[in-house]
Amino acid sequence: MLSIVIPTYNEKKNIEKLIPQIHRILSKESIKYEIIIVDDNSPDKTAEAAKKLGKKYPVKVIKRKGKLGLSSAVVAGFKKALGDFLGVMDADLSHPVDKLPEMFKELKTHDMVVGSRYVKGGDIENWPIKRKIISKGATLLAKPVTKMKDPMSGFFMIKRSVLKIGKLNPRGYKIALEVYVKSNVRIFKEVPIIFKDREEGTSKLGGNVMVNYLIHLAQLYRFKIRR
Repeated sequence: MLSIVIPTYNEKKNIEKLIPQIHRILSKESIKYEIIIVDDNSPDKTAEAAKKLGKKYPVKVIKRKGKLGLSSAVVAGFKKALGDFLGVMDADLSHPVDKLPEMFKELKTHDMVVGSRYVKGGDIENWPIKRKIISKGATLLAKPVTKMKDPMSGFFMIKRSVLKIGKLNPRGYKIALEVYVKSNVRIFKEVPIIFKDREEGTSKLGGNVMVNYLIHLAQLYRFKIRR
């Protein structure tokens, strides 16, 4: 079974679209799945909307007491998941749902599969030049710890058998990089995706994102050296 973890904060309108889309795509391919919504006490009642959707779709909801962050939400979702294969995606409709079956299929021969904006066929829609430059710069800084072309991606799948949940201590938003570095990922693949900017709601990326990323990257450098 595939367990898809979706961290949320004020994403009610988006998950009301996203969950039926996931169901339609995966059911068409006869892929057994569950969706785990990890909500940080959204004022717009995202958790309540997800629970309502759970009456029709295989949805679990974890409602946390405060805004504790995306990465820790993913780890909480992993701990609740029942599947042998774990996936992560954003709630804001920026990740293409129709790529889920392809990524899941690739897990048969790979430990980890990443939806990548920076491999051939991948792209980003409606991003300003400044944001693209920052993303590329952050990717270059991650080169010492990964060969991924898009380690900043928030859209990925991994086999439970290689995941080391107990070692995860993520900071900020870049959970895929943390998972890759600290798990037993020997073979990975990047699948091209077209990343779309959100249609509903506002971005959760604040001014301290790069600071947190640099601190997190320093921690991963040390981990890699020790290992």
